[in-house]
Amino acid sequence: MNQVKAVASTLCDWAGLSRPQEDDAIGSRPGFGEERAVEIVQPGGTAQIRTLKIPEGATTTGYNVARRTKHLRGSERDDLVEVGVSHFAINFADVCIRLGLYESAIRNVGYPIVPGFDIAGVVTKVPDNCDLKVGDRVFGATLFGGYSTKVSVPKNQLREVPQYVTSEQAAALPAVSLTALHALTIAGFPALSKCSIPLGKNKSVLVHSASGGVGGMLVQFAKLCGAENVVGVVGRKNKTEYAISLGCDAVVYKEGKSKGEWWKEVEEANRGVGYKAIFDANGVETLQASYEHLDLCGRLVVYGFHTNLDNGTSLSPLSWIRMIIGFLKMPRFDAMQMTLDSRAVLGFNLSFFENETELIGDYFNTITTWLSAKKFQLPKVNLYEMDEVALTHELIQSGKSIGKIVVRTNKNE
Repeated sequence: MNQVKAVASTLCDWAGLSRPQEDDAIGSRPGFGEERAVEIVQPGGTAQIRTLKIPEGATTTGYNVARRTKHLRGSERDDLVEVGVSHFAINFADVCIRLGLYESAIRNVGYPIVPGFDIAGVVTKVPDNCDLKVGDRVFGATLFGGYSTKVSVPKNQLREVPQYVTSEQAAALPAVSLTALHALTIAGFPALSKCSIPLGKNKSVLVHSASGGVGGMLVQFAKLCGAENVVGVVGRKNKTEYAISLGCDAVVYKEGKSKGEWWKEVEEANRGVGYKAIFDANGVETLQASYEHLDLCGRLVVYGFHTNLDNGTSLSPLSWIRMIIGFLKMPRFDAMQMTLDSRAVLGFNLSFFENETELIGDYFNTITTWLSAKKFQLPKVNLYEMDEVALTHELIQSGKSIGKIVVRTNKNE
């Protein structure tokens, strides 16, 4: 039913039947302050993105604090930290939310929705028994609600920003680093001692989209977790140098090559041996071939389906037809065959991990320890303004961006 509603909304948007009405008077209404948030009114194109002012005394928040709530006014929870947001990051998941294709957003929030997972800013209010204090610079992860200048976040989801790290760099970290660390852990390259798994003889790793946000973290964290041959795949040739700078032992670019040609280069980069772990968020374009390039006891980790989506900023009837065809072409992995192959396919979506507070806390502690010790390179940041969110969605959807896209609010700096 959710997907039927998404189809209807996006088609109405494509036909120009459901453009949100801008309310010029909203900022002058009694009860509205200077805090702002960017919301998606309903599934559709970038025209469904608008900036609104937050009611006086309210904040945005994640669904693990308040479901089906756009603005929070007080809470019975005693662990909430109020953050004045200076920067928030844009993720491909936000595009999926805008298109009505992100299940956790539909199930736990609905529309209109303030998207966003990554924030950085300054603490403006703290609960009792909190290590943070007002004025501290922090970064953290929210379960939506991040496109805002004022957010209430459980203290377990926030950490202090090391002095050498800028707020825009810090905002680029949470979602991509947490995703990369969990992906490596379930692939057999854990950073947490409590999750220790013998790596085995083969310690090679293949990372698709190695110059992207999650891909760049995977490359670096894989080395920190014991990988010995990290091979990156990028779409465009001009992304090769950046992927090498992140630590790839070899980089394969796809531009101007057939699938057979660049997959052959992937094989050669590991001396013809299959990979211990392959990380793939491409979807239908590469999943089957990724599985076939695993070694004995290899694991294919899936955390997205980029090529299943249409590149257009709005979904037309033809877009939906192409997406349905892509879905029908998705590989169906047979449990018996995987047993015979001694290979595994694993998938996850961190936006459903609301109850895994200990696990996420442990990941956050690992990341901040590495960050303080300068053990990994911070993502390349492309900075935009709060009134350019629609443009950032178009850019990330085009596949032309390198590194992370971050928006500054021009507040709380």
